[in-house]
This record gives sequence, C-alpha cells and structure tokens, in this order.
Amino acid sequence: MENSSNTSSAQNLLLTLNASYSKAILTDEGILIQSEHNICHSITEQSDSKEDTAGRSESSTSLISCIACLDDLENETSIENLIPMNTLIPYGRILNARYLNESKVPPNKFCADIRQPSSSSNISSRSSTKLMEEGQETNKELRTPFLSENENGEQIESFQLKNFDRNEYSIELSFVIPSGDDIVAKKINLSISYIPSMTTNKSVVEEIMLRSYKNVNRNRSILVIINPHGGKGKAKLLFEKKAKPILIASNCSLEIIHTKYSRHALDIAKDLDITKYDVIACASGDGIPYEVINGLYQRPDRADAFNKLTITQVPCGSGNAMSISCHWTDNPSHAALCLLKSVERRIDLMCCSQVSYMDDCPRLSFLSQTFGVIAESDINTEFIRWMGPIRFNLGVAYNVFQGKKYPCDIFVRYASKSKQELKDHYLKHKRRAELESERSNERVPNSRCKDPLEYTVTEGDFELKYPLRDGIPDDWERLNPEITENLNIFYTGKMPYISADTNFFPAALPSDGTFDLIITDVRTPITKITPILLSLDKGSHVLHPEVIHSKITAYKMIPKISDSIISVDGERFPVEPLQVEIMPKLCKTLLRNGCYVDSKFDKIC
Repeated sequence: MENSSNTSSAQNLLLTLNASYSKAILTDEGILIQSEHNICHSITEQSDSKEDTAGRSESSTSLISCIACLDDLENETSIENLIPMNTLIPYGRILNARYLNESKVPPNKFCADIRQPSSSSNISSRSSTKLMEEGQETNKELRTPFLSENENGEQIESFQLKNFDRNEYSIELSFVIPSGDDIVAKKINLSISYIPSMTTNKSVVEEIMLRSYKNVNRNRSILVIINPHGGKGKAKLLFEKKAKPILIASNCSLEIIHTKYSRHALDIAKDLDITKYDVIACASGDGIPYEVINGLYQRPDRADAFNKLTITQVPCGSGNAMSISCHWTDNPSHAALCLLKSVERRIDLMCCSQVSYMDDCPRLSFLSQTFGVIAESDINTEFIRWMGPIRFNLGVAYNVFQGKKYPCDIFVRYASKSKQELKDHYLKHKRRAELESERSNERVPNSRCKDPLEYTVTEGDFELKYPLRDGIPDDWERLNPEITENLNIFYTGKMPYISADTNFFPAALPSDGTFDLIITDVRTPITKITPILLSLDKGSHVLHPEVIHSKITAYKMIPKISDSIISVDGERFPVEPLQVEIMPKLCKTLLRNGCYVDSKFDKIC
C-alpha cells in the first residue's frame, strides 16, 4: 500500500500568448499573466454547453480537442527564459494554489529571490508551442528554468516569473497543459494582483480555488485500486506515468492499493473503512469497478457505503466503458483531471439474480448483461486481449456472420416498448437531467458542498421488487418466440459506450430508472447485418428496423442451450435463467458536466 498527498485537475482551454514580464490578475475566465505592450493571442474552442468547463471533444475518447492546436512539448536544455506572458490559464485547468509566503512580494524583486533552485536541481528544458490565429502558425517559446520537487519528492516542472510590483501576492500555481495526446502537470510562481471588485471577501488563494473547483468537492480523499494485470499488463505503468502526477499536483489525499489475486478488489471493498475515503478510483478496466460495487453491496452497512463513497474509473484496462461514458475519455491523464473536476451524480444499477447464488447474494451490474454473440465475442476472445478493444469487434463480426442461434425465452417489463416511445422517454428525461444540473450549478460553492438534489440511499432501496423465487409477474410480456428461437444478439445495458468506438446503447441515461434492451436474430440477411455492424460507432444501428430497441425496468432470460455464455459487466456467469431489475440511483459516480458523454442520440433518432 502506498500513501501520498495531493492530486490534480483541470480542464478547458489553455490560451497561450507572448511576452516575458510577470504580473498576473484574476479574470472571469482564469488567471491572466500580464505584461505591458503585449497582444493576446488565444486558442479557443466553442463549447456546446455553457457549463462545459473542459470544452467538448468531437470524440468521446479525447478530453480536450483543442490539444490539436498545440505542439507536443519537446524538451531541450535551457537554463533561462520564462513562460510566455499574456497567457490565460483557465480555472478549469488549475489544480492547486498556495502562497509562497504570507507577505506581499517586495517591489522590483525577481521570483528567483523568493525561491531559488538548489545547485542539485535539474536543469529543465525548453518547449515550443504553436499558436493559431487567422490560419497562421507562430512559434512561441515555453521554457522552464528548473525542476522542483513536491513534498513527496516527485518532480514537477516550475516556471520562474520576474518583475513583481508592489501590492501583489506571491502564489505558487499548479495546473495542466496539453502534451501530445495527454495532459501534464506544471507549476509556476506568480505575483497576482487581487481585484476586490471581482472577488468575495475570501483570500486570493481561496478565491482561485473556489473558481477552479466550482460546484465540486475539492481535496477529495481518494483510494486508487490498481489491477497490475489490466491493460495488457500495463495498468500500473499507465497510472504511474499519466494519472498519478496530475493527482499529486493537486491537494487531495491519495492512497494506492494493488490487487494481488482474483476478486481482491471485492474483498477490499467489503472490509474498507469507508470513513477514510470520498472516492474509490479503479485504475483498471471495467472488472475492478464491478468488484468494488459488489463488495460494497455485500457489506452489512451497505447503505452507508453507497451514501459515502463515489466509484469512478481511471482507464487503464482493455475495456474502459465507465470512463468513456462518464469522463468522455479513455486517456488516463484526462480521466485524472475529470476525477478532480467532475461533479458527483447518482446512477442506476441493475440487480442480477440466478438460482446458483440465490441463497448467497444477488450481483449488481453497472454496465451490461449479454447472451449469445456479444457474450461469446467478449469472453471467448480473452486469449487475444493483448489486441485491445479491437478484439471485441472482430469477435462480433465473426460470430454474426457464422449465423449461430441462441434460442431462449425472454420476459420483459417495458418502460418504453416502441422506438417512438423510447425517443420521447429519452428526450424527456435528458431535458429533466439538464434542468437539475442547471439548478445544482446555481448554488453557492464551498470546499465541502453537498448537492441539494442529493439522494440518500436507505436499506429499502436494496429490496427487490421481483424476487426470483416469486416467478414471472403477470404484467411482464413474453417476446415473440419467432424472434427468441432465432436470437443471435441479446444485450441490455446502462451506459452508452461499451468500448472506445462502440456506441451500443446511445439512448442510455444515468438515472432515468430504466435500462436499454437490444435484440437481433439470425433471419436478418447479411446485406442488412453489414450496415448494422458498420454503424455501431455512431449508435445509429438502433434505428434499423431489424434491431429491436426498447427501454425496460426488468426482464427474465431463460436460455435453451447450455453450450454458450452469459456475461455480466464482462464477467462470466452461469448459463441458466437470469433475472434482472433496475435499482434506481444506487451508486454515486463522477460525471463530466453532470452527464454521460454525448451519444448524439437526440440528433439521429
């Protein structure tokens, strides 16, 4: 077990300018580093949401699409020069701020007079940033005089800024900037002009932090559970290199545990002292979140556990559906930023019951359940997991074209049966969620704020409406046997993305009290199957008339063959009758801007 303090975070767009003097002021958008006689050149991206603190990306797997406007930072040896002036650092990119000392900076002093690098400090490098303005590229130098160490001995690049004037505050600022496909933590020393007309009666540092963590609980206590075997065996390296430096740069409490055996994360969650943590971050694929959720479910104080803890994912596995759907990215560095900046929201879970474990405890599912082609494509391709997410797509295509049948009986309790009813349901509940998010954003933030819309879980929320032993209720509908006898895809799910390029459940919503059912059968000719498979990335496969797509609150699937696979959240389950029902708002997670990634279902339906 490792202990460390501090984390990271920030989003939005880095506005890079030019100059080399050293004043900085607070603005509505961020901290502006000023100098006289400089013109501001900004890199911006229009957001489709006024509350979007990160700037929406066109791809679900990229957090900050304006990264393309910046060159990768390439290190060269340099012992002088400064960060470009007239740079606006958005609050969404700021991780932490603290006073370098309690007094104001003396006039005509360099920042180096306050904090000199030791002789043993590493000499940092010079990086180049390209600015885009009216189609023209301009090279701007971004140099760092030395690398400094934080309390844990970890290095973060530091910039030194000169020419401090009277009546300014000496502040150390941690933030993130783009570097290739990733974001990286940086630290600078600034002299900030405090502008009373723009602030409350808080201190300068507190004002910066309030603006940087609007409506977000900052200084979160985070337990990171790493599956060292995840992500083709690279999960630990991915977390240590891409996510941890960002978390360390912020001021959160961080504790790390590595799993040592199968189901270890489940045992960790069952025995955890829940008072010590706010967030459990699973540095893994989707298997560790599944184990953590079920470990909490098996606790005697499970209601307290689900009220206290937030479950999220730092994507370090081959399947990262939770992060893609909730953080809108499968990049560990961007997800680390979202871990710090995203708001807590409750999502529905699904409770799975089978005879094999009826006397033990049902199983909770946060992602999906499947029988037939999808299950076999997932579980039976474990031997090529090294290929990454593409293994799943190859498996689906192979099994569909084989035309294998998976006969079963299916009984369903519908919420929205037809595609028109489903569309109406989706638009209604999406708009309601947007209004609730707007109401939540209007509240006055503080360092330990509680959402007034917060739902409190009680023991009664774990009670099943449809216990397995009670049989099939009278108001459930049986699907047409002509379909179920020829079934090839049976898939139910609660999150839109099941992999980076597979938007399988585009109508999924976090807490609408339903989950999605998708079914196809082998009678569909190859000429129609092909366009269905080719549209999985866009989510438009559900529009094809050959695809059954409904919103449901419960179902029972009774397989008629034993030589097959049932998969729940990627875990292999017994091939026997499976009964599932929705459990509304049971789990807290972190959602970027308070919602799932935009599946664009409202634009295609």
